[in-house]
Amino acid sequence: MKKSSAECTEKAQPFFHSPLQATWITPMKERKKGMNLAIERFSKDQKNIEILFNHMNDGLMITDHKREILVVNPAFERMTGYTTDEVIGKDPNFLQSGKTPRKTYDEMWSHIRSKGSWTGELINKRKGGALFWSYITVTEIKQDYPEETFFIGIMRDMTARKDNEEAMKHLAYHDMLTQLPNRIHFRESLEKALGSASNTEKVAVLFLDLDRFKKINDSFGHPAGDEVLIEVAKRLKEVVGKNGLVSRFAGDEFTIFVVYKEEVFLHSLIDSLFEAIQMPILVEGQWFHLTLSMGISLYPEHGRDVDSLLKNADSAMYMKKGEGRNNYCFYEVEMENKSVDSLTLEADLMDALEHEQLEVYYQVQVDLETGKPYGVEALVRWNHPKLGLLPPIGFLPIAEEMGMLAEIDEWVLKKALKQGSLWHEQGFNQLKVSVNISKPFFQKSHFTNIINNALEESKIDPSLLCLEITENMAILQLKEIREKLMALKEKGVCVSLDDFGTGYSSLSQLNFFPIDTLKIDQSFVRGKSTKEKKAIVKLIIAMAQSLGVSVICEGVETEDQLTLIKNKGCTYAQGYFFSKPVASHECEAIIHELNYSK
Repeated sequence: MKKSSAECTEKAQPFFHSPLQATWITPMKERKKGMNLAIERFSKDQKNIEILFNHMNDGLMITDHKREILVVNPAFERMTGYTTDEVIGKDPNFLQSGKTPRKTYDEMWSHIRSKGSWTGELINKRKGGALFWSYITVTEIKQDYPEETFFIGIMRDMTARKDNEEAMKHLAYHDMLTQLPNRIHFRESLEKALGSASNTEKVAVLFLDLDRFKKINDSFGHPAGDEVLIEVAKRLKEVVGKNGLVSRFAGDEFTIFVVYKEEVFLHSLIDSLFEAIQMPILVEGQWFHLTLSMGISLYPEHGRDVDSLLKNADSAMYMKKGEGRNNYCFYEVEMENKSVDSLTLEADLMDALEHEQLEVYYQVQVDLETGKPYGVEALVRWNHPKLGLLPPIGFLPIAEEMGMLAEIDEWVLKKALKQGSLWHEQGFNQLKVSVNISKPFFQKSHFTNIINNALEESKIDPSLLCLEITENMAILQLKEIREKLMALKEKGVCVSLDDFGTGYSSLSQLNFFPIDTLKIDQSFVRGKSTKEKKAIVKLIIAMAQSLGVSVICEGVETEDQLTLIKNKGCTYAQGYFFSKPVASHECEAIIHELNYSK
């Protein structure tokens, strides 16, 4: 015999004599058959059901056929922030955040109607407005009459798991230091950009490398270097904005791709990137002045896939860095002939000195007052039997890793002094010979003896030899450096502080070291002239004059740049405006031409 609804309700009473009774028993008594059927179904084994209902971790919600909430459990209250009184009789859609696609809800109800249940993920909203991910199963319980049908929803809060997933995804696709996309993210994004680029669009891939960044790490430590990289990343991202993607590729290398239509946009972007990086960076009271070298490849001219475009942009950057810092170039097919695996170079470099493959090139330095040659800077080149003439950047870093840098420096010193002696015999007896001294060479215990012996062999007056040391050397092992330089100074040897103005040394140290010449870094001369550059050049020259030190500017390429440094009081200059580094016989011709041109 079928029991009446009243009897079912009466038997359900013990189950609802619970802490929840006051909140939802009264509304439920006012429901019709569907509500009573739900109560009857849940009244079996009342004690166990009540325990389950009140202590389950998943939120539970039961609605009638009109989708009006009949009952929720304590876990639902905790999860959503709503009390039972606040939700009874409401449509569950008040939980919707607007972040779940409408399509998902359409699929949910379609699946429930056809299959009787649906399981999926929804982005819901808590009482305070906070969003949360919920993994929900909705089951339709059909009865004899539509009004007796009800729905059971079981909801699990997946927000923590989703947050962890997003965090893991972020870690997998971003650089931990700069928070920029990493190379994996970059490659995937570039591949999508190539696939979606229209016939009227071009994609440019830019490969950037910070010039002399290793000096910062060596001189000030990696924490300072990290802060500089963070600031660089911020500036690159600000310049590129929504026009493309910036990534930290590795170390001090960054990659950028942009989608564009007009060439003017790309060139404007490049100029903005250089200007952004050249702005001084302040880290813990120390100013750093950076420059960068950049290679650019274009889609589809220089490659139709990610690997080709990256490889070719890297090759272009590599070649430009070898020709001189603080510049950029577009990829050319001929560059492929000069790309080679570093392991092959290592093997070949072992034989380079023995087989006399190294050669010293010379770049003339001019007295700006007279316009005549003041000196020459000796710069090593490698006549590779297969790759042709390689610039210093193409092999000196490898030589340093192999422990050969000091040996090469000593060879260049002797070769340059021998050539200087020949020029002196030809009548250019006041021509100075400048030689770059690396840290490994300088740190040799018998460094001063090597210099003295080379001077004796060449019979050159010590005052005509100028040793160029870099700023990062000048802040390490101060006592040892001062002692060695003072010993050479007593012999008459001149000392030049190279790359000055890049922020790696303290100005107070100029009095500590026996410096004869400051060599202003080319980043303050080359490229677009700005008020800041002019101010820095003027400041350095004025400071040098007050200390009785001469100044030479490198990287002079145009007459405007020459006029700028002359007006600021610079003493000497070198750069492509006068001559690029050339072989000794070509340099000799230039010396003759400059010497007798006036």
